[in-house]
Amino acid sequence: MTLIDVTVPRPVPEALTALDPRLLDVAEFLRAEYPRVVSAVRAVTGDRDGAADAVHEALVQLLTEGQREWPRNVAAWVTVVASNRARDAHRREAVRRRVVDRLRPLPPVDPVDQVGRDLDILAALEALPARMRRVCELYYLEDQSVRDIAAALGIGSGTVKTHLHRGRIALARRLAA
Repeated sequence: MTLIDVTVPRPVPEALTALDPRLLDVAEFLRAEYPRVVSAVRAVTGDRDGAADAVHEALVQLLTEGQREWPRNVAAWVTVVASNRARDAHRREAVRRRVVDRLRPLPPVDPVDQVGRDLDILAALEALPARMRRVCELYYLEDQSVRDIAAALGIGSGTVKTHLHRGRIALARRLAA
């Protein structure tokens, strides 16, 4: 995208005065304020072309939306609208990158490495005290709820939660080593 060539002569030609006075505001904006507004929006986008695009879109919006009241200061209005558009575009791009990263397929897992990790986890579980090990096995391997584990082992749900908490800490220490 290229910047608009701003070559409106200083005294406005007689032909333009017969047109809509809002066009004179836009012509004056293009002559006097356009480069500064693009620079201000560039501070938001970090990209000169993106800033120029946002300013152009704001000008189009200003000129095509007939229901709105004409702004007192065209440069200020265009700066705010273009900056908001640039921020929105930046946010959309950030979301797009996060989605693409999440959808990127995970690297294939080597079955030998997986078996080694499984054996490490089983060895770490074996090192836990008997009741803590049983609680962790029921919760993590058999996918039972805290309430079901408490009923099956005849202990309180608070005790189950305590064993899970302490078991996670012990497993993390053992597997980190």
